Amino acid sequence: MRLPHSLLRPLVVVIYASFIGLLLASYIAPLQGILDGRDEVSKLEHNLAETREYNDGQRQLAEELNTPAGIERAARERYGMVRPGEEVYIVEE
Repeated sequence: MRLPHSLLRPLVVVIYASFIGLLLASYIAPLQGILDGRDEVSKLEHNLAETREYNDGQRQLAEELNTPAGIERAARERYGMVRPGEEVYIVEE
């Protein structure tokens, strides 16, 4: 049995539209993943820059602590140590 031409054309259009819709729907999830991945890359690059900056500061501090002046400064600031004969004044805010 053959469909009349007046019914065949709308049926073909519906089938093609359905196919195109399914094809587009199958691309939504991967495209969303790509967009999310780009956001994640941006955040990770920012975190990497912050971590590198922190590491540079820590490296500089470690180098400074390998000098006699750096050791003395750390002892005074962190542990409140003084040399014999020095007087300590505590100023409260």
